[in-house]
Amino acid sequence: MNTLHKLKKFAKSREKAYQIANSMEAGKMKAISRINRVADFFAGKSEAAQLRAVAQVEQDILLILPDPRSRYAKLRQRMLDLIQQSRGL
Repeated sequence: MNTLHKLKKFAKSREKAYQIANSMEAGKMKAISRINRVADFFAGKSEAAQLRAVAQVEQDILLILPDPRSRYAKLRQRMLDLIQQSRGL
């Protein structure tokens, strides 16, 4: 699966979760919009460029990660693995 596709899917799922829970904070929404903007910009680039894009939005990803004790622990781990991959460049 495409790196940025994973990233966009993650951002969309977190946005829906915040809407359902009625906890849409400005900082989290700004992080989601930045993730989507960077993902759109790097969409047609190589895999290495996409991983560098993940590194650019690392702080935004960490801001909206689900709690480790939640039922979305696998999603959290996938995003942390993606961040580790981006650090390996």
